Amino acid sequence: MCTDGRFLELPDRDQLRVFAPSLRQAVAADQQLLALDAALEQLDLSALEADYTRVGHPAFPPRVMLKIHIYGYLLGLRSSRSLDRACRYDDAFRFLAHGLAPDFRTLCRFRRRHAQDLEQVFVQTVRRCQAAGLVSLGHVAIDGSKLRANRSKPGLAAALGEFRQALAEAEAADRDLPREAEEQATEEARFMKTSEGVAPAYNAQIAVDADHQIIVAQQVRTEASDHGLLREMVAQVAENCGDSPERVSADGGYFTAAEVEALEAGPSELHLPRKVSVPREASKYEWVEAAGAYRCPAGEWLRPYRVRGDYQIYRTVQCQGCAQAEQCGVRGRSKEVHVPRAETARGKLARRMASEAGQAVYAARKAIVEPVFGRFKHNWGARRLLLRGRSGAQVEWTLLCLAHNLTKWIQAGGEGSAGGRGAVGRALSKVVFWLHKLHMKNGSGVAVARA
Repeated sequence: MCTDGRFLELPDRDQLRVFAPSLRQAVAADQQLLALDAALEQLDLSALEADYTRVGHPAFPPRVMLKIHIYGYLLGLRSSRSLDRACRYDDAFRFLAHGLAPDFRTLCRFRRRHAQDLEQVFVQTVRRCQAAGLVSLGHVAIDGSKLRANRSKPGLAAALGEFRQALAEAEAADRDLPREAEEQATEEARFMKTSEGVAPAYNAQIAVDADHQIIVAQQVRTEASDHGLLREMVAQVAENCGDSPERVSADGGYFTAAEVEALEAGPSELHLPRKVSVPREASKYEWVEAAGAYRCPAGEWLRPYRVRGDYQIYRTVQCQGCAQAEQCGVRGRSKEVHVPRAETARGKLARRMASEAGQAVYAARKAIVEPVFGRFKHNWGARRLLLRGRSGAQVEWTLLCLAHNLTKWIQAGGEGSAGGRGAVGRALSKVVFWLHKLHMKNGSGVAVARA
């Protein structure tokens, strides 16, 4: 802890109170809280602290502010006003804050101010989980989910209309778009299809390691489609972990020929659904390895005919008068099936996904990444983002991912956590999911202080 006068002095949490025990005594039975407090003490927050100077009134210590936010996110308390009230009336928050009570403006500004630094803290949790043996990079599953933005439909429609008008005026005048308009456009949410219908939303991406569901890469995008994001996420995994994953799996929404070509040339083994890796037409016919040809439902053979680009063409001329012709979409006497050549990137992917081993890897994808989204949305109530703009959405998503990794690290007995591997692991494995149910709520939704 810095003692150079830049931050407020932290009151002693062991100080006895007249009509109540000390803050530490008040939370002595809350092992998961003590474990979280100890774990956050292990993180290097020098980048956040370097942003403050001795000029003016001392600031609230960044470590205290981060503890408040992380614990609040675990309880589903994400708004700065909810955290403000909790810091005043809930002993758990008061313990983490050493009795300090930052107001809602200070809490909100902290997130905005340290957006970039918090992403580095997230990477720090990835490295710590990796050092603890929780990340092997044997299989990394990538997926995205739409999160509602703090934006009304009419407001977003008007903002997008203004941007289109500014763009048209810039093109008509043969000049560049004003920087302010361009920055606003990149920050603005987009209309996306969500579980609640089409609404303003952001596309939140995560890459999850299969061993202990540690999030090893994350980002928030304004594009509704996942096209073109796969290579970017794999590169971020390699950057965060210092190594590339052995196997990568993702759903069909990520498939593009360019992405497959680039990733197949890399060290990671790609797994995408068979319906996008194998042409739909070819899947209608039976492949006979011994004959090196396809057999149609009528029993005729489609044999190698010619090579065109990256595709091998299989053809038969026995379709005239066939009863299956309409089902196969044939109007003449011949039928062709275009299949990626085995030596091409798409051909390698198709062959891999046609094997039982490839299908087994892809089948495991849902059990790796989907529970993480379920934890965020169902357990922690993060279905809608509170901060506006893509940068605000990114801060919230980073805090959620950071909180997730921290609980996993503590669960495994991260070094320095209170109680050691056994005690903390047993406590957190049972409690984190139900953490918010352990706190009594008053009418305003704020946890009541423990006497």
